[in-house]
This record gives sequence, structure tokens and C-alpha cells, in this order.
Amino acid sequence: MGWFKDLFFPDKEKPVVEVMSRFGIMFAAFLIGLKMDPGLLKRSGRKAVVIGLSSIIVPFVSIALTSGLILMAKDKEEKFVYVVSICSVNSFTSFANIVPSLAELKLLNSEIGRVAMSASMTNDIIANVGMIIYTIRNAGKTNELYSFYALMAITVYVFFIAGVIRPLAIWVIERTPPGKPVDEGYIFLFLVIVLVTAFVGNMIGGNTFHISLILGLVIPDGPPLGAALTEKIEAFIHGILVPLYFARSGMRTNIDSVTNSNDWRFLQLINFMGWLGKVTGTLIPALYYKFPFSDALSLSLFINSKGIVEIISYNFMYLNGIISQQAFTVMILSAVAVTGLSTPMAASIYKPFRRYTVYKRRTVQHSKPDSELRVVACVHDQAHVPTAISLLEAIYVSEETPLSIHALHLVELVGRAAPLLIPHKLSRSDSMAHHISRSERIINAFLLHEKRHQGHVHVHPFTTIAPYVSMHDEVCHLALEKRTSLILLPFHKKRMIGGSIQVNSRLRAANHKVLLHAPCSVGIIIDTVTIDTGVNTICATPGKFEYSIALFYFGGEDDRESLSIAGRMVANPGVSLDVTRFLPSRSIRENPMERKLDNRLLEQFRHETIGMERVAYREQLVQDMEEIVGVLREYADADYDLVIVGMRHRVNSVVTEGGLMDWSDCPELGVVGDFLGITGLWWQVYNPCSEAAGPIRR
Repeated sequence: MGWFKDLFFPDKEKPVVEVMSRFGIMFAAFLIGLKMDPGLLKRSGRKAVVIGLSSIIVPFVSIALTSGLILMAKDKEEKFVYVVSICSVNSFTSFANIVPSLAELKLLNSEIGRVAMSASMTNDIIANVGMIIYTIRNAGKTNELYSFYALMAITVYVFFIAGVIRPLAIWVIERTPPGKPVDEGYIFLFLVIVLVTAFVGNMIGGNTFHISLILGLVIPDGPPLGAALTEKIEAFIHGILVPLYFARSGMRTNIDSVTNSNDWRFLQLINFMGWLGKVTGTLIPALYYKFPFSDALSLSLFINSKGIVEIISYNFMYLNGIISQQAFTVMILSAVAVTGLSTPMAASIYKPFRRYTVYKRRTVQHSKPDSELRVVACVHDQAHVPTAISLLEAIYVSEETPLSIHALHLVELVGRAAPLLIPHKLSRSDSMAHHISRSERIINAFLLHEKRHQGHVHVHPFTTIAPYVSMHDEVCHLALEKRTSLILLPFHKKRMIGGSIQVNSRLRAANHKVLLHAPCSVGIIIDTVTIDTGVNTICATPGKFEYSIALFYFGGEDDRESLSIAGRMVANPGVSLDVTRFLPSRSIRENPMERKLDNRLLEQFRHETIGMERVAYREQLVQDMEEIVGVLREYADADYDLVIVGMRHRVNSVVTEGGLMDWSDCPELGVVGDFLGITGLWWQVYNPCSEAAGPIRR
């Protein structure tokens, strides 16, 4: 392969590659620190710290004992530096290694993901302290006074970035209007600060990687500043400069240098002891904290991930003469092998959606009529709020039947690595302040709804900041934790000024995943009346509340759940309800058990609403989908505030889903739901129990 190296990386170009790769590592470290949320460690509690410490101590001790016994004949000083370096590199797992693996596998929001990130932060803190101690000790080799100078220089540097750079970053954030981008001049200023601080840090004997990492930590993560810095440089850094560093590291490896079989066996033993120590050190405390064995094993394998930090450490040890080229080559290859095996194994073992499996139906239909109704109401932006609150206003509440609303504002994760679930009644850290200000109007609208029904409605506001690919996990986790019976989701399309339709395909994918994994019933709210003007206004519900509802009943579990929800609403004196039941002609065979369940629930509903002039019921005989569409078109001119329909009607062969689904614009809504999506404001209900006899379908 010498010809390839000479062609693409000739000797005269090596200095350029070296400089560019060092710039890449410098800014990569800055981005790692920028995306880290130190508050995650506090929120994860003691178990993450214990697991993090154990995952360091156990492999460190096992490697130290193994390598110390083998290297008995070596010089004492040389052996100490070598053993400590080898132990440190094989014992620590950096946040920078964990996050890419979790993000690629869409596990950032999972419980294992949160614990792994928190444990890796513990590793990073200890590693940074160790690097500072090494720098001070190394400075005192020639003169002990230099150790004191190094300590003072590092102290002054830390105080400078914490006391000057961080206040500067906060000042920039405060000067940036909400929703507006950060001025380009400020972006350029902070990029220059990265270069200057790295240069000064290197001058005082520090490592540019850790210097840039600390600088990134002091800048508040997320929008507007953290997100803007990430957006400007991340693609260039991770797409060009960091690969150059990996290429430069690859150029230092030499398979031909692996000639001493004894040294090779020794290094493989060290790597194995490090891997085994990490698995043991993570597995035991995880089992102690009552993790399932499969989850604990997956966590221990994730903690074994290696990446850019290990490559930097191997290069540092090689360039400082701590390890030979043979050892460098073997350790690089071992890191690739360990990560290539551990991460896929962990992903295959860990099944994050097992925890959403419940063995008691959590639906409105199966909850007690006189019990509290718990709902997770998700909103993506302010345009979704009036419709959601109007729908919740229609639900009857009293002292015996209160309503508990867990309002969840969905915010895309930008400029940070760790997702957040912010309960707004808890204390707010600086890193959360911007996201909370973005959610204040939404939260206030729900709190006003609580105030109008004081004592009968209880609002618990949350904001989740997560990537769209795993946002569903936050929604399902909150529904499971709060034992809710219903999740309300915003539709992925909304009307804009001028009649155009804005489509959020990523929100659509998140909704689809919630439908697949939700531990309770799910309702998707489609609002084709409200127009998003971009103005930050949220309408309040008037004092006199009147709400007209139409419900189309075709039969099946989803429609029974729809009727149960409508039954909760019709007890409200301001609500009127029209129920239309579609019955198939005699020539169409139905499932007798499903038909019996439908009849029983409808009879109960009609008995409970006898004498209510606000409730109308009619039955419509149909024999094909064409007749169904004709009946639905009769309602086109009706002035209904809400139309409710179930998602699936597989028990009724009149609704020929197999053929029409191929023509559906939104197949996740079902045939009837997709047809009604263009007619007005409606609500489509999905009951995940409909295909299962007992537990919720996974």
C-alpha cells in the first residue's frame, strides 16, 4: 500500500495534513464540550455516578495488576508511566464516544442512553482531572518550581474562561431576540476565541483537546448561540478535518511493525482485561440498581465503545515515546475491533420498547367513568395550542371526574447532544432558560385552562428537547410514567397564510412511532381551520363554551374507544353530539364477537344519554365504500367543531382498506381518516389494544 500513501499523502504534504488534522481535533473537542449538558449528571442521580466510577475502577485495577506483574523487570519510573497510561486509556469511556453510537441507533432518549451518557460524563470529569495532574507533574520534571507555575497558569486559564468567556456568551444570548439567529460577527468572534484559547493553553503546557473541551463546556448549549456555532462548523469539522486526523493516525500504523509475538500477546491480554473489567464494572452496579440483565449487559457493552478520544490518546502516547509503533498499531486495531463488535451486540440485546408493554389496558374505555382522566397533550408550536385546549375544554370535569393534563411541548434537539425532559415546576438551570422562554406562552395557555376549572383540572407542563428520530420515546415514556389513558398528537400538516400547507415530515415520522409503541390510546388532532400566521398569539377559550361533535362509528376497538371519549365529552352541558353508525348490508359477513361488543357499548351509551336533546343517534345501512363516501359528503356543509373517527375498521369489510390504502395520502390515519383529513377539523383515534387479546400490541 506504499504507492497509495505516496500518491495521496506524499511526504511533502504531511505537515499540511498534520496542521489541518490538529485544527479538526481542536474544534471537535470544542463541539463535544458545547453539546455536553453537565446538568444531565445531576438529573440522572446516584446510579449513573456509581456506574461511571465502577466502570473506571474495576478495569483500571485489573489492567494495573496484569501489566504490573508482566513488567516486573522494567525500570520503576518507566513502568509507572507506561502502566498508568495503558490503564487510563483502556479504563475511561468518553462522552464523545457514547453519543455518536447512541444517536446512530436512535437510543439517545432511552433509559440506557441517559445512564450511559451520564456515566461517560463521570469518566470525562476524572479524565480531565487526571490530565491536569499529569501536566503539572510533567512540568516539574526539570524543576519543581515549574509545577507550581503550571498549576497557577491552569488556574488562571480556568478562571478566565469561566469569568470572562461565559459571561460574554450569556451577554450575546441576551442580546439575541427570541427566534432570531445570532449575529454572524458573534459567531466569528467565538471561533477566534477557540483558536486563541487553544494557543494560550498549549503555551502553558496544556493539551489542546482538553483546553478546547473546557471552553465548549462554559458556553451555554442549545439555541441560540450553541446551536448557531454547531450549525456553522459541525459539517466541515466532522466531514473533512476529523477524517483527516483519522487518516493521519492511520498513516502512523504499520502492520509490518508487529514482529514481537510476546509484546503482541501482552497487549491483547491488556485489551481483554480492560474489556472484561468494563463489562464487569458496569454490569454489577447496574444489576444492583435493579436493571434487567439484558439492559445491564447492553449498557456494559455500550460503555466499551471507543472512538476519537482513544485515537487522540494513542497518538499522544506514541508521540511522547510512551508506547512503540507496534503497540500503537495493535491498540488502534483493537479499538476498531472492540467497537465494531460491542456496539452491534448491545443494539441487538437492548429492546427499548419492552418497557411500554403493559398487561392492563390503559384506555378511556376501560377506565372507571367516575375516575380521573389522565392525558398527555403534545404541541409542537403555538398554532397547535388553541385546538388542543378547545378539545380538552369539551371533556366534562367535576370533583369526582377531574382531568389531569400533562402538557408536553415538543422541541427539536439542536446544538446539544443529550435530550432533555424539563418539568417546568422544578428549578431551572441556565442551559434550560432559553427553551423555557420559548415554551412560556404555550404553558401559560394551559395554566389559564387550569385556572378556569380550578380544582377540577390539573396541568403538569413539560418540555422535551429531543431529536425527531427518538422524540416518540419521550412521549411514550411520559405516558407510561404518568399512567395516562390518552395521548393527543398534533398533525404534521398545518395551514399557512395564503392557503399553502406546511408539511413537517419528521413530525409525521415521530407520530407514526408513537402510534406503534404507545402504552395507551392515541388521538391525532387535525386542524384545517386555524391558520399559522407566525404571530406569537394564543387564543383563550371564551367563557360560554359550545361545542358540536360528530362521531362516525364503523365498528371495532378504535371506534369503541372513540365512543368512550365522546361519552366523557357529552356530559359537558355545552357539548352536542351526533353519532352515525354505519352498518353493512346483510350480504356482508362480520365478526360476531366484535359485533356483540359494539352493540353492548352502543346500548350502554344510548341508555346513559336517554333524554339528552343534545345527543342524536342514527344508523346508516351501506354496502360498499362508495356509499360510505356519499354519506360522509352529506356532512360537508355541517357546522361541526370536531369530527371523531377511529383509525382502523378491519372488522367491517365494507371499509375496504386493502385497496384504498394504496391511494391514501396519509396511510397512518386509515382509510376514513385520510378521506376526512381534507374536510375540516377532526380527531382520529387509535387504540393500540385493537389487535391484542390482553397486553398492548408491541
